[in-house]
Formats: sequence, C-alpha cells, structure tokens
Amino acid sequence: MQSRQDFLRSQLESGLHEHARGNIGAARDAYQQALAVAPDHPDALNLLGTALLQLGQAEPAAAHLERAARARRNHPGVLGNLAQAYFALARYAEAREAFRKASRLDPGAAQYPLGIANSLAMEGKLAEAEVLLRRLVSRFPREALAWFNFGNVLRDLEHPAEALECFVKALELDPGHVDARNNLGGVLQKLHRFEDAEREYRACIAQAPGYTLAKCNLASVLIDVGRFQAAEAVLRELIAAAPEMGDAHTFLGAALGHQGRLREALAHHREAVRLAPLSSKAVETYMAALIEIGQVEEGLRWLKRALELNPDSLSAHQRASSALLAYGYLADGWAAYDQRPAYLRFREKHPRIALTRVLPADLNGKRICLLREQGLGDEIFFLRYAPLLKAAGARLTYRASNKIGGLVKRLECLEEVLDERAPVPHADAVMLVGDLPHALSGLAADRLPAQAAREGRLLQLDVSRGATEDWPPVPPSIAIPPLEARVTAVRKRLSGAGAPPYVGLTWQGGTPPREQRAGAAWMLHKEIGIRPLAEALRQVPATFIALQRNPEPGDIDTFSSHLGREVHDFSDLNEDLEGMLAALAVIDEYVGVSNTNMHLRAAAGATARVLVPRPAEWRWMAAGSSTPWFPGFSVYRQSVDGDWDAALAELGRDVRNALSVDARTPGHGMTIE
Repeated sequence: MQSRQDFLRSQLESGLHEHARGNIGAARDAYQQALAVAPDHPDALNLLGTALLQLGQAEPAAAHLERAARARRNHPGVLGNLAQAYFALARYAEAREAFRKASRLDPGAAQYPLGIANSLAMEGKLAEAEVLLRRLVSRFPREALAWFNFGNVLRDLEHPAEALECFVKALELDPGHVDARNNLGGVLQKLHRFEDAEREYRACIAQAPGYTLAKCNLASVLIDVGRFQAAEAVLRELIAAAPEMGDAHTFLGAALGHQGRLREALAHHREAVRLAPLSSKAVETYMAALIEIGQVEEGLRWLKRALELNPDSLSAHQRASSALLAYGYLADGWAAYDQRPAYLRFREKHPRIALTRVLPADLNGKRICLLREQGLGDEIFFLRYAPLLKAAGARLTYRASNKIGGLVKRLECLEEVLDERAPVPHADAVMLVGDLPHALSGLAADRLPAQAAREGRLLQLDVSRGATEDWPPVPPSIAIPPLEARVTAVRKRLSGAGAPPYVGLTWQGGTPPREQRAGAAWMLHKEIGIRPLAEALRQVPATFIALQRNPEPGDIDTFSSHLGREVHDFSDLNEDLEGMLAALAVIDEYVGVSNTNMHLRAAAGATARVLVPRPAEWRWMAAGSSTPWFPGFSVYRQSVDGDWDAALAELGRDVRNALSVDARTPGHGMTIE
C-alpha cells in the first residue's frame, strides 16, 4: 500500500510534469490532491498558488501563497510568487513590499526589483519607477524585460522618443518579445511615424496571430492615416474571432463613422458600451455617435455618464462643445469652447500670456488685444465679432497670421494689426479670437450699444427648449472688398480660360489625416470624391476653375476627364490670398467642401454651395440645407449611411438652374466702388 509520503511525492511530481507541459488545470488538480494529505505542505501551497494565478484565479492564489510564505519566510521564489498575486489583485503596495523582501534575499535576480518598479508605476509613482529602472538597465543591460518596463514608464511619462529606444533595445535582446514590438508600434504611432508603426504591428501579428491587442492597434493606425476601409476589414475579421472584445467594436465604429456610415457606426458603439459599461472611452464614443446621428438629447445624457466615469476627459468636453454648437445651443457651446485643442495648446506653449475669456464690464476706451488661433478660415470667421467690440467703444489690436494680415488691415474695426511673431502688447484684456463669442455672450446687455446688445442677447439660447430650424441671428461675416487691380487681373485670367459663367471648385479641405496632431479632430478634414462631384456637374454649362489648395498630382486631370471638359488650374491663388479673394468675388458659383476659401467667399459678399461630410463640423450645423453663420450658402449633406448620391443630384440641378436663370459675365455679381 502506497504511504502518505509516497502519495504526496507522486502528486507533486505529477503536478510538476503537467505544469511543464502547459497543462495548468491538470497540475492544479495534482497539487490539490497533494494538499489533501498534507494541508500545510509549503511546496504544495506554493505550486498550487502559482497554478491558480496562471489560471487567472488571483484571490485563492494569494491565499495559498500567503500560507506558503509564512512557512518559507526566507524563500525569494515564494515571496516573488506572492508578490505577483498581489499585483494581479491590484494590491500594489503589498506587491512592492513582497518584491522588496525577495530582492533582499536574492540580490542578483532582476525580476524582483523589476517587480518593485512595476508596482510603483501602477501606483502612479512614475518618477520613482523611472529612477529605479534607470539603475536596473545599467545593472542588467542584457535583460530585455528591464528595457521593456523602462520603455513603458517613459511612454507613460510622455517621453515617447526615449521609450522608443528602450523598446528597440528590448527587441534586440529578445526579438520574440511581442509585447515590446506592440508597444514600439504604439510610441511610433504617438510620434506620428505611422508607416513604421503599421510595420511593427503587422510584424507583431505575424509572430503572434492571436494577439488581439496588436490587431486593434493596427486598425487604429490605419484610421490615423485615413485608410478607413482597410481598418474596417481588419476589425471585422477580429470581431469574428473575438466578438466580446469591446475595443474592437469601438474602433470599428470609428472606422465606419469616418466613412460617413453613421448608422452602422452607432450599432458598434452601442455594442462596445454593452460589453464595457464602465469604460469611459466606450461611453464617450457612444455619446458622440448618438449626437452625430441626430439623437442629441440622448447623447447629452450619455455625456453626463462619460464625465461621471472620467471628469477630466478633454475629448468628452470637446465633443460636447461641438455638439452644442452644431445643434444651436450657442451660449452653452461657447462656454465649453475653452477645451478646444487650440486653446489648450496655446496655454501650454505660452504660460506667461495672461489670457482671459471675460471682457471688462466697461469697454469704452479699453485696449483689447486679440490673438489669432487655429486656421486662416477660423481667423476670418471669428473676426465677425470684432465690430461688436468696436461698437462698444473698445480699441482693438489684432495679431494676425501674416498670410491674411494685408486683408484684415482693411477692417475698420481694427485699430492695429500686428505681425504673427510680434510680442503681445500691453492691453486691458488679451484673448484668443475664438473666445470672442463666449466673452460677448456673457457681457451685460446694458454695457453694449443697442445694436451690439441685440446681437449679444441673441447668442443666448435656452438649452431646455432645444435647437430648431429657426436659427438665431448671429453676427455676419466680416466684409473685405478685393483690391480693384487684383479684380482686373483675375477677370483677364478668367477670360483667357473660357467664356462665362465661371464655377470654382474644391474637393478637399482642412488638415489631412496623417498631418493631424494631438487628437482625432476628424471634422478638420473634409473630402468629396472627384469622380462623383465631376459627374454631378457634367451637364452644367460653365467654365470650371480649380481653386483646390495643393491638389495631388493628376487630380485636376482626373476631374477634367470625368467632367468631360477642361478644368482650369487656378490653385496657385491659395498662396496669394488677395488674388483668391478677387477670384472668389467675381466667379459666378463656388462649389466645394469647407475650407478657407469659403470664408473668403463670404467676406467678398458672395455665396457658395458647400458639400458637408458626416459628421458635420459645427459651423455647418447638424442638419438642414442652410446655416446661420453663412446666410445664402446652400448646404448639401452626405447621408447618415455615407451616401452622396441625393446631395450631388440636388447640387447638379441647383447649379444648372442658377446659371440658366442668372447667366452673368465675370464680375457682374459685384461692383468695385
């Protein structure tokens, strides 16, 4: 008959054999059999605790390992295993202490001080972790795990370039370290080295085909460079294999949303929230998807939930501001507009400039310095509020982008226009021009002249009643008359291109995906396919003029081919805004996506036809065929399913009808006094 001691030994040997083969469940069963005959056996307790930890059962693992550690107080391996269990339970202070004891017992082992550093990092003590890891990579320069952990801490400390070097070093020492390769892709992506990031993610997946996180990250970088269909394909394959992965649904929703397929996107964002109801990211993106599809009240309710989960989420505040403005809740939207990336970047870059969002109560004689921000179009857009300040008695200085400085110097409301690099002068208030709407909405009506007071009050909307098609009056665009000499030159150039009427064209605007920095401000990039736009205008009897900024090689020829006649290249005017202003003043129609030229067209006193992709940028509002910001402009919207057919068909009809009714010669739409 087998003795108790022999049975114990055989079960431990059996467990170790199964453990070595990777059969963790069978090993666990053998260790439990051993403990059944020797409940306090330290080796059995340690081995069972280790097996339970590998099976994801950290709570019972810790209980067994604590008993083992009490029996083997000076065994570094047991203490190290206990520390790992504490770490898995997020009991980081206890994990750190157990690792520290193990390290004292075995000072030559790297894994224990690495455990201390990881525990510090998880406690949020990144600076302490960095100091320790710098010592460790010096002490253990051939330890790939040390370089990997050091890279993680540097990444979390927002030192991506240094983190990159660490991950590269880890991979030199251990080319099969897939986590290091995945994280290398992450810092490359953060550094906007998108092609390199994609290469690392793909290599990671080739090494570990089941590595779902790398597949999500690959989709993320494909989204970053605007390859939305490729990202969609990766994510659909991933979801088929791992349907319960919430992040995959979030990314797929993003890929679909960027294609304008908002209804499909909403379904995946809803599924992501179901799978991860406590994820602030999932809740926030679901909130945004609801708002983008028009369910604004429901979306704002989910915004409250997103902020409960993460009160400091900048992206949630930014999305809320855009949504409020897009649906006409102007006062509330402008109040939250201080979370826009441009404002935050300016504050970070120029901490010594005392910006304000509040105007002096009495503006009469006060010097107000306005600073440019964002793009050229935004400068022109927000300067519409400057005449209200002038009417209230303020003396205005404006620091402009040099490219439009000559244009805005012609504005009577500005006393002085400074070079973009000029120091900020002494003033009673200094503010970014994008904060004028908020500042004026908060100014007491009795402090403004009658006309300005009416405008100020009209900025206030009752958020409880909701936005309607009855848009409130808002200040009109600034008026910048073109120079007569430039008008004469443009008319001559147009005459050389062909007979009137003339139709200006742009098909892309804003910041391309791979050039965007600091966040996914996707509405900053607008694009309509060249072929469908050209075919929609094919029957329009006009001479077509390309006003596209930096067209891709071959774009204008492609447009000409699908249009069935030559499109004349006037794209050089984008570097000569006086010439562009003149051209936009005299052409008969202007068709395109939102860009600086739309603002110049409004400043010239003319109207345009704007193609608005989904989701819409707020100044074009969330719905409807018009916008209060650009009276007389016609808005043609992509459908919530991503389709342009109906909008382009309407555009073609409208342009044909307008030109047949109002056939003009160049310049007949304006008069130069």
